[in-house]
Amino acid sequence: MKAQPMHDLMWWGYLHRNGSLQVKRWFGDHADYTTDCEGNDFVLAVVPPFPAPSRDDALTVIRTQLKRQLSGGPS
Repeated sequence: MKAQPMHDLMWWGYLHRNGSLQVKRWFGDHADYTTDCEGNDFVLAVVPPFPAPSRDDALTVIRTQLKRQLSGGPS
């Protein structure tokens, strides 16, 4: 039997100062993407939690959101 994808996975991410995108699973701790990132010299921009069925889908969402954030467009 083929495994069914989980659609209730939550993710968040950030742009590292070295240019890499960091994709993280989110388990409900708001500090993950707020206070843990504030003042962190390695974090240039943060994408708050959102649902996505897979890491690849989450990466696509993070790329899109970061482009909007960094261009000054609507989120």
